[in-house]
Amino acid sequence: MISMRGVYGARDAHNGGSVRRPRAIAIVAIAVLAGCGLQDPYPIPEGQASAAFIPAAVGEPVTEVVMFIEPRPGPRVVLLSAEAIGQLDGASVEFYSSPAIVDGEDLVIGEQLDELEGTIIEAEPRASGDVQDTVGIVAEVTASEPGRYVITGVRLTYRLSGTEQEGEGVDVVLTVCADDPAPTDCQ
Repeated sequence: MISMRGVYGARDAHNGGSVRRPRAIAIVAIAVLAGCGLQDPYPIPEGQASAAFIPAAVGEPVTEVVMFIEPRPGPRVVLLSAEAIGQLDGASVEFYSSPAIVDGEDLVIGEQLDELEGTIIEAEPRASGDVQDTVGIVAEVTASEPGRYVITGVRLTYRLSGTEQEGEGVDVVLTVCADDPAPTDCQ
Protein backbone atom coordinates (compact mmCIF):
# COMPACT_ATOMS: atom_id res chain seq x y z
CA MET A 1 0.00 0.00 0.00
CA ILE A 2 1.20 3.51 -0.87
CA SER A 3 0.47 6.20 1.65
CA MET A 4 -0.18 9.85 0.79
CA ARG A 5 0.28 10.78 4.43
CA GLY A 6 2.19 14.05 4.72
CA VAL A 7 1.07 15.29 1.32
CA TYR A 8 -0.81 18.57 1.73
CA GLY A 9 -4.54 18.15 1.17
CA ALA A 10 -4.44 14.39 0.62
CA ARG A 11 -5.61 11.63 2.92
CA ASP A 12 -5.04 7.94 2.58
CA ALA A 13 -7.67 5.23 2.60
CA HIS A 14 -7.08 4.48 6.29
CA ASN A 15 -8.53 7.86 7.21
CA GLY A 16 -11.64 7.29 5.08
CA GLY A 17 -10.92 10.18 2.71
CA SER A 18 -10.27 10.44 -0.97
CA VAL A 19 -7.17 11.74 -2.69
CA ARG A 20 -7.66 15.30 -4.02
CA ARG A 21 -4.87 15.06 -6.54
CA PRO A 22 -7.04 15.00 -9.74
CA ARG A 23 -8.74 18.22 -8.64
CA ALA A 24 -5.40 19.94 -8.02
CA ILE A 25 -4.11 18.81 -11.42
CA ALA A 26 -7.24 20.18 -13.10
CA ILE A 27 -6.80 23.57 -11.41
CA VAL A 28 -3.16 23.75 -12.51
CA ALA A 29 -4.11 22.76 -16.09
CA ILE A 30 -6.75 25.51 -16.27
CA ALA A 31 -4.27 28.10 -14.99
CA VAL A 32 -1.66 27.05 -17.57
CA LEU A 33 -4.16 27.12 -20.45
CA ALA A 34 -5.39 30.57 -19.42
CA GLY A 35 -1.86 31.91 -19.79
CA CYS A 36 -1.12 30.19 -23.13
CA GLY A 37 -2.70 32.55 -25.61
CA LEU A 38 -6.34 31.69 -25.08
CA GLN A 39 -6.98 35.34 -24.27
CA ASP A 40 -9.30 37.52 -26.32
CA PRO A 41 -7.25 39.51 -28.89
CA TYR A 42 -9.77 42.41 -29.00
CA PRO A 43 -9.43 44.96 -30.61
CA ILE A 44 -6.83 43.36 -32.90
CA PRO A 45 -8.48 41.62 -35.89
CA GLU A 46 -8.11 37.88 -36.41
CA GLY A 47 -8.58 35.81 -39.51
CA GLN A 48 -7.39 35.76 -43.08
CA ALA A 49 -6.25 39.10 -44.50
CA SER A 50 -7.15 40.29 -47.98
CA ALA A 51 -4.60 41.97 -50.27
CA ALA A 52 -4.33 45.29 -52.09
CA PHE A 53 -1.80 46.00 -54.86
CA ILE A 54 -1.35 49.66 -55.76
CA PRO A 55 1.03 51.14 -58.37
CA ALA A 56 2.39 54.61 -57.55
CA ALA A 57 4.98 57.14 -58.65
CA VAL A 58 7.98 57.69 -56.38
CA GLY A 59 7.03 60.42 -53.90
CA GLU A 60 3.26 59.92 -54.41
CA PRO A 61 1.49 59.01 -51.15
CA VAL A 62 -0.75 55.92 -51.26
CA THR A 63 -3.44 55.46 -48.61
CA GLU A 64 -5.29 52.25 -47.79
CA VAL A 65 -7.27 50.95 -44.82
CA VAL A 66 -5.17 48.09 -43.43
CA MET A 67 -7.10 47.33 -40.22
CA PHE A 68 -10.73 47.59 -39.14
CA ILE A 69 -11.67 47.85 -35.47
CA GLU A 70 -15.28 47.06 -34.62
CA PRO A 71 -15.99 48.27 -31.10
CA ARG A 72 -17.80 46.14 -28.57
CA PRO A 73 -20.26 47.39 -25.98
CA GLY A 74 -18.43 48.09 -22.75
CA PRO A 75 -14.68 48.38 -23.16
CA ARG A 76 -13.29 51.68 -24.41
CA VAL A 77 -10.22 51.63 -26.68
CA VAL A 78 -7.87 54.61 -26.97
CA LEU A 79 -5.32 54.35 -29.79
CA LEU A 80 -1.78 55.40 -28.82
CA SER A 81 0.43 54.50 -31.81
CA ALA A 82 0.89 52.21 -34.80
CA GLU A 83 4.00 50.76 -36.43
CA ALA A 84 4.22 49.07 -39.82
CA ILE A 85 5.58 45.53 -40.09
CA GLY A 86 6.93 44.36 -43.44
CA GLN A 87 9.36 45.23 -46.22
CA LEU A 88 9.50 49.01 -46.14
CA ASP A 89 13.13 50.14 -46.57
CA GLY A 90 12.98 53.11 -48.94
CA ALA A 91 9.46 54.20 -47.97
CA SER A 92 7.90 56.15 -45.12
CA VAL A 93 4.66 55.07 -43.46
CA GLU A 94 2.23 57.26 -41.52
CA PHE A 95 -0.91 55.95 -39.81
CA TYR A 96 -4.27 57.65 -39.37
CA SER A 97 -7.62 56.66 -37.93
CA SER A 98 -10.71 56.90 -40.11
CA PRO A 99 -14.25 56.80 -38.72
CA ALA A 100 -17.10 55.22 -40.62
CA ILE A 101 -19.09 57.84 -42.53
CA VAL A 102 -22.64 57.24 -43.71
CA ASP A 103 -22.91 58.43 -47.33
CA GLY A 104 -26.52 57.93 -48.39
CA GLU A 105 -26.99 54.18 -48.02
CA ASP A 106 -23.26 53.44 -48.07
CA LEU A 107 -20.85 53.21 -45.17
CA VAL A 108 -17.44 54.60 -46.13
CA ILE A 109 -14.22 54.06 -44.18
CA GLY A 110 -10.93 55.57 -45.29
CA GLU A 111 -11.97 58.94 -46.67
CA GLN A 112 -11.75 61.03 -43.49
CA LEU A 113 -8.24 60.87 -42.02
CA ASP A 114 -7.78 61.83 -38.37
CA GLU A 115 -4.73 61.77 -36.14
CA LEU A 116 -4.35 58.22 -34.82
CA GLU A 117 -2.97 59.08 -31.38
CA GLY A 118 -5.82 59.70 -28.95
CA THR A 119 -8.60 58.25 -31.13
CA ILE A 120 -11.32 56.85 -28.89
CA ILE A 121 -13.22 53.77 -30.07
CA GLU A 122 -16.36 52.78 -28.24
CA ALA A 123 -19.67 51.28 -29.25
CA GLU A 124 -22.80 53.39 -29.20
CA PRO A 125 -25.90 51.56 -27.96
CA ARG A 126 -27.51 50.36 -31.20
CA ALA A 127 -28.81 47.21 -32.77
CA SER A 128 -26.45 44.24 -32.61
CA GLY A 129 -24.20 43.89 -35.65
CA ASP A 130 -24.27 47.64 -36.47
CA VAL A 131 -20.91 48.65 -37.97
CA GLN A 132 -21.37 52.44 -37.86
CA ASP A 133 -18.84 52.71 -35.01
CA THR A 134 -16.13 50.82 -36.93
CA VAL A 135 -12.83 52.69 -37.18
CA GLY A 136 -10.29 52.04 -39.89
CA ILE A 137 -6.53 52.24 -39.41
CA VAL A 138 -5.22 53.83 -42.60
CA ALA A 139 -1.61 53.47 -43.76
CA GLU A 140 -0.11 56.19 -45.94
CA VAL A 141 2.95 54.83 -47.78
CA THR A 142 5.28 57.21 -49.62
CA ALA A 143 8.17 55.65 -51.55
CA SER A 144 11.38 57.67 -51.73
CA GLU A 145 12.89 55.34 -54.34
CA PRO A 146 11.64 52.76 -56.86
CA GLY A 147 10.72 49.41 -55.30
CA ARG A 148 8.06 47.10 -53.95
CA TYR A 149 6.88 47.91 -50.43
CA VAL A 150 4.70 45.57 -48.39
CA ILE A 151 2.87 46.07 -45.08
CA THR A 152 2.24 42.58 -43.70
CA GLY A 153 1.10 43.69 -40.26
CA VAL A 154 0.52 46.57 -37.89
CA ARG A 155 1.81 46.73 -34.33
CA LEU A 156 -0.89 48.70 -32.53
CA THR A 157 -0.40 50.22 -29.08
CA TYR A 158 -3.66 51.09 -27.33
CA ARG A 159 -5.30 51.51 -23.97
CA LEU A 160 -8.17 49.10 -23.29
CA SER A 161 -10.30 50.00 -20.25
CA GLY A 162 -7.36 51.99 -18.85
CA THR A 163 -4.62 49.36 -19.38
CA GLU A 164 -1.93 49.95 -22.02
CA GLN A 165 -1.55 46.99 -24.37
CA GLU A 166 0.06 46.08 -27.68
CA GLY A 167 -0.99 43.70 -30.43
CA GLU A 168 -0.20 42.81 -34.03
CA GLY A 169 -2.66 42.19 -36.82
CA VAL A 170 -3.85 43.26 -40.26
CA ASP A 171 -7.00 43.01 -42.35
CA VAL A 172 -5.41 44.09 -45.65
CA VAL A 173 -1.83 43.26 -46.71
CA LEU A 174 -0.80 46.33 -48.67
CA THR A 175 1.71 46.15 -51.54
CA VAL A 176 2.85 49.39 -53.19
CA CYS A 177 4.87 49.15 -56.42
CA ALA A 178 6.71 52.43 -56.91
CA ASP A 179 8.65 53.64 -59.93
CA ASP A 180 9.23 56.85 -61.86
CA PRO A 181 6.92 57.13 -63.70
CA ALA A 182 4.29 55.06 -61.90
CA PRO A 183 4.02 51.47 -63.17
CA THR A 184 0.81 50.44 -64.89
CA ASP A 185 0.50 47.22 -62.90
CA CYS A 186 1.38 45.95 -59.42
CA GLN A 187 1.04 42.18 -59.08
